[in-house]
Amino acid sequence: MKILISGICGFAGSTLARGLAEAGGHEVMGFDNFIRPGSETNRAGLRGLGIRVFHGDLRATSDLDNLPAADWVIDAAANPSVLAGVDGRSTSRQIVEHNLGGTVNLLEYCKRHRAGFILLSTSRVYSITALAGL
Repeated sequence: MKILISGICGFAGSTLARGLAEAGGHEVMGFDNFIRPGSETNRAGLRGLGIRVFHGDLRATSDLDNLPAADWVIDAAANPSVLAGVDGRSTSRQIVEHNLGGTVNLLEYCKRHRAGFILLSTSRVYSITALAGL
């Protein structure tokens, strides 16, 4: 089975990729845009496990068009900060482009390749007010 992981060099994506590769029986590959600190650090370790890592941005449909076909896609790419869009470091538009538009682009990839899809949630599902009150 071929598994494609978006955000493969992030925390969630790289952890999943390592686990799947170590379990065996799957061809694991993925892509990342490498904009987050630490993403580049995970690349060599993943490649050492035989995982193909591509540079690509899920917001750019042309980047997804160049990826090989997969049987399953695990969407681990997102702007995960609960304060994203309200902390002055990113905008609400960036949240929508990454977390909504990127997911739509991946769903189109899945439709084209007849692949299954797993969406990982982000911390964004929690209320900012409730978190700030903790």
